[in-house]
Amino acid sequence: MTEKAGETARESANFRCERCHQVTPLSRGALIPACKFCGYDTYDLSNPRFERRDGSLGPHDPG
Repeated sequence: MTEKAGETARESANFRCERCHQVTPLSRGALIPACKFCGYDTYDLSNPRFERRDGSLGPHDPG
C-alpha cells in the first residue's frame, strides 16, 4: 500500500520513501510530508518482514 504526501497517516508506522528508501517515522493522524531526504511524495509502509538484514528491500523492491 502506498501513501502520498499531503494525506493523513492512517496508522503509526515507519514510512519508506519509494525513491530513496529512507525511513520517516510518523504517528497516526499526522500529515504526511514530502520526503525530507529527496523531496519525493510517495511512501511504502516499512515492513520488517520484507527487509533484508542490511535494511535493503526484499522481493517487492520496485526498482
